[in-house]
Amino acid sequence: MKPYTPSSSHPWNAQKINLLRRRLGFGCSLSDINLYLKSTPDRVIDDIVGGAKNMAVTAAPEWGKWDNKQFNNSGNNKNYYHTLWQKQAFSDFLNNGFRERMVLFWSNHFVVEYLDVNQPAYLYQYYALLQTHALGNFKTLVSEMGLAPAMLRYLNGYDNNKNNPNENYARELYELFTLGEGNGYTQEDITETARALTGYNKYKTYLGEIEFNINTFDQGSKTIFGRTGNWGYQDVIQLLFEEKKDLIADFISTKIYRYFVSPQPDKSIVLEMSKTLIKNDFELFPVLKQLFKSEHFFDAVNSNVMIKSPIDLMLGLHHSLSFQYNDNLDIELDFRNKCRDMGQHLFSPVDVAGWQGNQEWINSETLPKRWEYADYLLIKYWQKNKNQFKNFIQSLVGKNETDLRVIVTKLKDFMFCPYEMKEEEMADAIGVFKGEVPENYFEDGTWSLNDASVSSQVYDLMRFLIVLPEFQLK
Repeated sequence: MKPYTPSSSHPWNAQKINLLRRRLGFGCSLSDINLYLKSTPDRVIDDIVGGAKNMAVTAAPEWGKWDNKQFNNSGNNKNYYHTLWQKQAFSDFLNNGFRERMVLFWSNHFVVEYLDVNQPAYLYQYYALLQTHALGNFKTLVSEMGLAPAMLRYLNGYDNNKNNPNENYARELYELFTLGEGNGYTQEDITETARALTGYNKYKTYLGEIEFNINTFDQGSKTIFGRTGNWGYQDVIQLLFEEKKDLIADFISTKIYRYFVSPQPDKSIVLEMSKTLIKNDFELFPVLKQLFKSEHFFDAVNSNVMIKSPIDLMLGLHHSLSFQYNDNLDIELDFRNKCRDMGQHLFSPVDVAGWQGNQEWINSETLPKRWEYADYLLIKYWQKNKNQFKNFIQSLVGKNETDLRVIVTKLKDFMFCPYEMKEEEMADAIGVFKGEVPENYFEDGTWSLNDASVSSQVYDLMRFLIVLPEFQLK
């Protein structure tokens, strides 16, 4: 976890900046790369992580605290409002970077499925909670998440009362949210915890604010992690973080590592992260900065080890090229629908355990769609303004570059994580780039990057590159 310091053998360059922004955000434009090259990794990470921590929560919609009656009287069905907020989330992803990356991470950790919750205001409140604590205190996030109306509905906390205890949330609190399956708890702990979590089942108005009801709370003695008392909700959180802090720190540090660095955790790095998390009373900010500033994070061994999620694929390509999009399209709705079709339906993971990621993103149905939808983006850029492709390649390689191998290599290096192109792939790529331009134009110096043909040449080359297997990696 030694801090990364640029050197001649380990320089601060476009490849490292691209790695940083693909992992912490959703891609990096050429202009951002050039800007970051003028700074230091330490300062860039401070700006990215610090800026995310200080961002305001997305403004509440007018329906953000409506109850069921208000939705029924609105003239729209509930799915209309769910779609509105999914579009808003994609708008945030397109504009806000790391904070929204953390929101996406936590939404796949503290999973709710919006159709099961079936209350749009609860979805907004859940999203705002994730934004508020995305880089804050993990213990606070756990505490508040269990009382979020969306979670009380999704994992049956609202149904949990002294006469009919429901163990769903108690089980997932330990298994999925803090400790890991079978790690540091027993079935008796779950049973007793469920009793301590009773009472949150009183609506002010139907599907409105949820309140605590002392009459449905189990006031009997409970034994959790070997400690006995008349425990209630906040007692459970306190007991959990007092008795199991080492296990919690390891579980969360491992999950952060898997998401941001590699599917194969380095135990020594995870241990250092865990120590930092405990030392800082489960504040996330210090451990995130420690990880992202480390030599280990920028180690080449951690590149090309994760498969892009559908959101990474679409937003990453869009951010990196920063091309204009066709005016007659709703970009947020378009991205939401395309990602849903590729298996990542926002706020609706496959189950309570969330998307498992990596190889799970790829199958015989989703891979052709990934090719199709990446190509779809390029087509829309082309339809909007063909000159974008020519202007981009000139900015990337310089207007006077004529070496086709250099042009292909620089574009490949920009669009991909570091990898050596096979010679036959390079030959094919150069052939695609040449297109219908006469061969002798390249030999006698007639051709240049100022030619009218260049836009279509770059467009065709990009369409070739996005179907290479390595384009699926980040």
